[in-house]
Amino acid sequence: MYIKTSELGRLEVINIEDGRFLGHVCDVDLDPDTGELRFLVVERPEQGLYRFFRRDDLEIRWQDVVLIGVDVILVRTKLDTAPNYRAWQRVR
Repeated sequence: MYIKTSELGRLEVINIEDGRFLGHVCDVDLDPDTGELRFLVVERPEQGLYRFFRRDDLEIRWQDVVLIGVDVILVRTKLDTAPNYRAWQRVR
């Protein structure tokens, strides 16, 4: 099954280590020399105008992606051990 990078943006990213919703994919990071996918960039799930002023996106290594499904991306990462990673709880 193939998926376009433009279709990744509507998929929810879930960490299977703790079940947290991390957000939606807003960008991908490619290695310019090899063309390999290095990171999925996940935007923080903010509501309203505040989302445009936040720039602390989450980078998830491609090696941490477990499954890309029809409506969800499952990742396995320990966010508290990596200092640059931050996770957010879904606010309802």
